[in-house]
Amino acid sequence: MLFGLIWLWTDAEALARHARSTIGIGIDNTPVAPSARGYWAAFALAWIPAGLFILAMLRLGGLFRAFGEGRVLVEENASGLLRVGWLLAGFGAATPIVRAVQSIALTFDNPAGHRQIAIMLDPGIFAALAAGATLIAFGHVLREAIRLSDENQSFV
Repeated sequence: MLFGLIWLWTDAEALARHARSTIGIGIDNTPVAPSARGYWAAFALAWIPAGLFILAMLRLGGLFRAFGEGRVLVEENASGLLRVGWLLAGFGAATPIVRAVQSIALTFDNPAGHRQIAIMLDPGIFAALAAGATLIAFGHVLREAIRLSDENQSFV
């Protein structure tokens, strides 16, 4: 994702396609030619959802590493699962907001009548929100399973 983000923002044609298909500006085939400050503002904003997603995947990798080592019913895993869920939910919620603000940033130096705000929703956003909600629920279920396991072990 990191390399894709850098490539996207360094290739003018890729950025124009991204602005049309994902951000939602330039759909009427008007050229996408952001000013320097609009470009850098939109580029900086792109790191918000990317950072949330990358952090979620790194934490998920750590969680799977713990599972691979046989540490399953431990509180750290439940907390880790909850963190990953909240990061994915944050990614899903932040993405359309960031894209809308990017549409403003990429067009705010355009002449009057050519500025745009675009709100785009795609299935990936809803998938991230659903995955985040599911992982949050599983985190709470894992916490309860840990509590019940500890309780059962105290009886023996």
